Amino acid sequence: MKKHAFLLGLSLLSSTVLADNYNTQVDFDYLTVDDFDIIKLEGTYYFDSVTTDNTAWAEAAFMGRNNSASVSYLDFDGAAYALTLGGDYFYNDIFVGLDVTYTDTDYGSSDTNVSGEVGYFFAQNWLVSISGNDEDFSDSLALNTKYIATLADEAFINLEASFLNDDNDFTAAADYYWTAQSSVGVDLSTEDGYNFGLSAQHFFTPAISARLGYMSLDDDDAIVIGLSGRF
Repeated sequence: MKKHAFLLGLSLLSSTVLADNYNTQVDFDYLTVDDFDIIKLEGTYYFDSVTTDNTAWAEAAFMGRNNSASVSYLDFDGAAYALTLGGDYFYNDIFVGLDVTYTDTDYGSSDTNVSGEVGYFFAQNWLVSISGNDEDFSDSLALNTKYIATLADEAFINLEASFLNDDNDFTAAADYYWTAQSSVGVDLSTEDGYNFGLSAQHFFTPAISARLGYMSLDDDDAIVIGLSGRF
């Protein structure tokens, strides 16, 4: 299964059209931690063409407020899988996101979870939102913010933070784009078992990018490798 997913991701990348604007993005991610492997394949369709002009390429859909629908498949080391259908909707300064996830395990159990997010843009590049899901609703609530600043010499910085109602945990992340195509990032959290994370992403062309992530956990470290194609 892992081999087929990887080959599918490569084939989709090879068929991408080299253009600054795109309507479809396909992401392939591989995570390994403590001899446990997770593979994710996701496809997103944007109803209006997304442009990468005058912004960090990784943040183009957010800055353009492009409505989208997505589907993703996760394989948890062959022991379980999850299928998610989702969408993002922007109306003027209002944002609504919705995901429906079906999970099935080899132990004969299955579950369907609905999660949502509602937010408001206080500026073109600043969103504040509330998110939660239908399981343990009050504990799952989170207050989130995301802000993208344009710096000198066509550089950008992305700042994100969340306050989680469950255990009053706080998370924060920052990505620095020294060009529109390349970034490095760091994230921190007060959640139990998580220390910090590091990440990097680079667009080799407007259609193809690769990313690498590292997470420091109490029990072990995790490595994430990803590829994306746009067309």
